Amino acid sequence: MTEKAAINIRVNKETKQNAEKVLNKLGIPMSVAIDMYLRQIALTDSIPFDLSSKKRENRNDHDTAMMVAEATAQYEVAKSSWEDKLAEITPDWMNMNKMTKEQLEARLAKHAQDARNGKGIEISKAFDKLNKELGI
Repeated sequence: MTEKAAINIRVNKETKQNAEKVLNKLGIPMSVAIDMYLRQIALTDSIPFDLSSKKRENRNDHDTAMMVAEATAQYEVAKSSWEDKLAEITPDWMNMNKMTKEQLEARLAKHAQDARNGKGIEISKAFDKLNKELGI
């Protein structure tokens, strides 16, 4: 297993609360979101959003807000569609949010061993099968 490192940060309380609301809707723990952010930086060798201080031409705050709102709405529709379908067919014993840490670690260890023993299918085939079952 990969060695873990701790990060202690201080952020604006309201910013943290607002981020937690979004992450809770997505079912993503804060630590996982931060890990995803750090991995994206490492993968792309850059910050995963524009840090430019240049003002965008022909784009005011209202336009920007509308673009963000539209993108968010489209994401929420798509997300809720697959999330709802997945929730309908996922038994409780497969829902990692309902497992104890020990249960989750045991399942992951079992599946890792199965993979080492050649008991599995390619990820693309697994997603194809899942998409077909979900009607996506």
